[in-house]
Amino acid sequence: MSLRTLSSRALRSGSRRLRVAADRIDAMTPPIVMAPPARTPAARTAQPAAAGNLPVSDVAPGSRQSSDFFDQYPRFYETSGTSPYRARLNLRYEAIFAEHRDVFAGARVLDIASHDGRWSLAALATGAREVIGIEARPDLVENSEANLAHYGYEPSSYRFIAGDVFEVLDKQPFDVDVVLCLGFLYHTLRYNELLGGIRRAAPRHVLIDTVCRRGTGAPFPCVNVHAERFQREGNAVADKYSFGERVLVGQPNVRAVRTMMDAYGFDFERRSDWAGLIRDNPYADHVDDYAKGLRVTLRFADRREG
Repeated sequence: MSLRTLSSRALRSGSRRLRVAADRIDAMTPPIVMAPPARTPAARTAQPAAAGNLPVSDVAPGSRQSSDFFDQYPRFYETSGTSPYRARLNLRYEAIFAEHRDVFAGARVLDIASHDGRWSLAALATGAREVIGIEARPDLVENSEANLAHYGYEPSSYRFIAGDVFEVLDKQPFDVDVVLCLGFLYHTLRYNELLGGIRRAAPRHVLIDTVCRRGTGAPFPCVNVHAERFQREGNAVADKYSFGERVLVGQPNVRAVRTMMDAYGFDFERRSDWAGLIRDNPYADHVDDYAKGLRVTLRFADRREG
């Protein structure tokens, strides 16, 4: 056998061994997957709506662009440490007030847990003739009065009561057209007291904005119960049932909210179009909870008015 033949066979054998070794390495090595381009916070905010976590908006694209309402009242970006984000406040105005403008014209409004007066002012600016706010934290009541005075609202058009919501509803009579329960329902478990007080105020409409973070998809009414520390401004306040530094609170899902409201004579009318707002304001940040359907805005009407 010639030297050339031996060399050729050796090369072929070596080549086969290299291919076998390469195949083994390929089998043991996970494939390299190129990561998708990083999304901006705004894109992450807009994605859940596109993924179908919200009901599809039935209004024309572009019709739900923000009016940037709170840019006219920038003090509210500073007078509270609870969600003072520009885009969030402006889109909440669109969902809670602009979309339900018809209920505010000439209305008397009761603002439960009125915070720094942001929603009381929004109600007046949307057509209400009078608003009464109830807020447990005295410093926030002071901020409310200062904010509305700063923006030139007549003192006769607003009043803020410093006190426990349940005690005030129990002891003071109210006769109003609209009740705002915004960011409060998930900071309590005292639903009978709350809804009994709302029922006595005899509103034509109730607007509720609430977290429904857990149990959202359950096919039955349910409330997720947990304990909340009351030192934080955005949490529940201490009450006569508190123990230690925490308060028991609940997060009802939408079915539970509708069941409770029905029990007190209020019919569900509609859910605010957050899908349209997210679609038409894709650069809005700090609204992930709404975009994912973990927080909702609901409108109810007094059954006796029908």
